Amino acid sequence: MLQRFTYTLAVFAISSFFGAASAENVDGVADYAYSVFVGTGKYSIQDRTIYVLRVPLEFDIYEFDYGPDKKLGLKLLAPGAIGVTNFDSFEELPELDVNDIQTLSFVPGLELSIPLNEHWQLKPFAQIGFGMDTKSDSESFIWGAGVRSRATYGDDSRWMLGGEFLWAGNNPNGGDSTTSFSRLGLGVEYKIPTNISVFERSISWHLRAFQWYFSDTKTFREPLLPFKLNNSTEVGISFGLDRPIRMLGYDFSQFGVGYEWSGDFEAITVFTTFPF
Repeated sequence: MLQRFTYTLAVFAISSFFGAASAENVDGVADYAYSVFVGTGKYSIQDRTIYVLRVPLEFDIYEFDYGPDKKLGLKLLAPGAIGVTNFDSFEELPELDVNDIQTLSFVPGLELSIPLNEHWQLKPFAQIGFGMDTKSDSESFIWGAGVRSRATYGDDSRWMLGGEFLWAGNNPNGGDSTTSFSRLGLGVEYKIPTNISVFERSISWHLRAFQWYFSDTKTFREPLLPFKLNNSTEVGISFGLDRPIRMLGYDFSQFGVGYEWSGDFEAITVFTTFPF
């Protein structure tokens, strides 16, 4: 099973042309249309600092039999994102209030969970929504589609392996050109059980490492500042719960912090689950 899973991820990697993907609009804001696909965090791109709060709501819709002891699951994805741009240094946290909110996006969709065996799942998904810049007249039609895969391995599912292929696009108003990009993610996480319990849930430590690749370089026009991101690396640490806490349609299974970097790009992220 593990060999077949590894082979599938290798095929994704080989089939992807690793180019670049990132853009800023005329106000120097990182392309808010794609903020719904990134995690909550503080992102530094050259001399810009961007704060993103992503709310990844999801709801189970239906579950039906798929072969012996297998069930297909259908979920409603309802992620939203709020973006704030700040030109202070990356190390300084500004005093933010509701008037500092600059971008909003909401891109709902559907995800189908397909269990290939007791350890391995495939999850194709598709999303369509919109975004807007509250400081201007900019609005955008946003879409995304792809597939995620995850597998557990070892005693007590100590190892978790995952992968994602995402293709996303953005059709803004005002005569601006349509853009799109693709992203390939590969990652691994290791769980370290403890004897600690909170709210009748056992606590475990989790260590993770991801590699992200981007393709389909976007077209830039003056006065946009070109910035290329070919790939990035992410590491993180968290504590997990043996039973997730369900809140507002979302399962909080982990609480952790990560660090992502690549050249002039760096990010401090906050996460509550394995992303694949």
